[in-house]
Amino acid sequence: MTHTSVTRARPFTQVVDGGGQARLEWLALEDVRSGAVERVTAQGLFLLLGAEPHCEWLPADVARDDRGFVLTGRDVPRDHWVDGLPPAELATTVPGVFAVGDIRAGSMKRVAAAAGEGASVVPLVHAYLT
Repeated sequence: MTHTSVTRARPFTQVVDGGGQARLEWLALEDVRSGAVERVTAQGLFLLLGAEPHCEWLPADVARDDRGFVLTGRDVPRDHWVDGLPPAELATTVPGVFAVGDIRAGSMKRVAAAAGEGASVVPLVHAYLT
């Protein structure tokens, strides 16, 4: 493991460790292509989450875009619309399955937006269950 300082974006990198005494002081970064681990000094860390949907576990009936994000509302392909109408904004191509947050195509990829979508989907779930 080498030791350097970094102040740039690091694509193809995952944080595998980190630490410090009273605050963040260092990170161990792994290059996912080579497996090389580098220890860098750090005073802060910004993570971009949601760049990959990781929703392979969903049934194939749930439509996704070309990057794998779940399609909802008007983004659902027209052949899945009922009576010419798109599903509700957070509804998917499977009745009773809703998508919110980073997994959804077109989402803001921000925690506050995901929390707001999560709260706004509750009435849709209740309506579906009744």
